[in-house]
Amino acid sequence: MTTRRSARLVAKTAETTVAVLPALKVATKASKVTKERTRKPKGKTSDVTAVSRAASSTATTTTTVVAVAPLSSFPFPSLATPQVMEDALRHLKAADPKLGKFIDKTVERCEMALDRDQDGHTSYISLCQSIIYQQLAGKAAAAILLRFLKQYGTLKDESKADLLAASGAGLDSGDFVFPTPQQVAAIDTEELKNVGLGQRKAEYLKEVANKFNDGTLSDEKLAKMSDSEAAAALVAIRGIGPWTADMFLMFHLKRTNILPTLDLAVRKAMCHHFGVPFGKKTPTHEALVEMGQIWEPYRSVATWYMWRLSGTITQKS
Repeated sequence: MTTRRSARLVAKTAETTVAVLPALKVATKASKVTKERTRKPKGKTSDVTAVSRAASSTATTTTTVVAVAPLSSFPFPSLATPQVMEDALRHLKAADPKLGKFIDKTVERCEMALDRDQDGHTSYISLCQSIIYQQLAGKAAAAILLRFLKQYGTLKDESKADLLAASGAGLDSGDFVFPTPQQVAAIDTEELKNVGLGQRKAEYLKEVANKFNDGTLSDEKLAKMSDSEAAAALVAIRGIGPWTADMFLMFHLKRTNILPTLDLAVRKAMCHHFGVPFGKKTPTHEALVEMGQIWEPYRSVATWYMWRLSGTITQKS
């Protein structure tokens, strides 16, 4: 039951083809606000109405019309491409001036990369690392990853073999070639637990290895999938949920239009940004998607800034 529900949720958060002007999108949203206010009786403000009012308020300050090219056909635009990132920032500043001011104040450069990522990492390696890092502090996960690589990886530089034979001090994950899907698929689950992986994570790691070993998934296949297709393929793997799929799409495939509505920091930051109340059950997934429409087709970049914004929000604010 959980897997089916997750797949449906991911499908909702998937990429939508956008080839319209932001100004036209704003006009459509304003129309929705009018209809919603007409239907809703006086009393407690609904989640949808609050979102619509926030979007309408933002729209009133939008004076620049920015044309957005369609981003729906393969090959998909990558946020690793400087021009795509430049287009994304230009669009977000014009479509959402409030966010634009925050972008200009943010010193750190927007970059879709994780500290553990290395050049040449495949989709298989990225997903395996994601599973190892799930629900763990960064240092603890990095330590387990290093033990895993010492045990099953291959040294890139054979001159460091003496270090590995001793205590392994001075080596890090960058010194190793990640074991192949065939190798990991052949490792006994109980043996994987010896490097610090729990029973479930050991099983999940083998699940990922099996999918790449039998050809169900590959770099080429994932690169050609739309956001919704890739997300559905990933959550079908035991151990990979919607949040992990979203992170993979954003940071590995560098897709432009991902909005991880299950991310607590993103939810809080969006409520703060749009002036919408935050609660245990609100805003809903649908309300967050409604709010984020103004950022399409560059919701991934807006999400990155929501993470930065979350670090500036105080309990009082």
